[in-house]
Amino acid sequence: MPSGNTVSLHEVLFETRADTSRVARFRYVMPVMQQGVTFAEIEGDFFHLCNGVAVPYLAVSEEKVDQVIISMADRETEFGVMTHLAQQYFEAFSVQDGTCIWEGF
Repeated sequence: MPSGNTVSLHEVLFETRADTSRVARFRYVMPVMQQGVTFAEIEGDFFHLCNGVAVPYLAVSEEKVDQVIISMADRETEFGVMTHLAQQYFEAFSVQDGTCIWEGF
């Protein structure tokens, strides 16, 4: 990881939105975030995980998606359930020609 921090993959979720677009969510846990890690300190990790994990994963999974969302949390959380205990950051990307393009989430 560019930040030097350790992460673990919590889960990968695929969903089809109401507009029929497909999204892949790669949800990670970075426990050190509990110690006050800021978004700026880990910003490069999102690109790294998208290009280094999500793109290769999608290439072999046969899943076609319009968007990749990388999330980082200080603990495992249940998807879609609001919790005030967890610190979470998110970034959204499109994938073009095998490269992640930041969408300014």
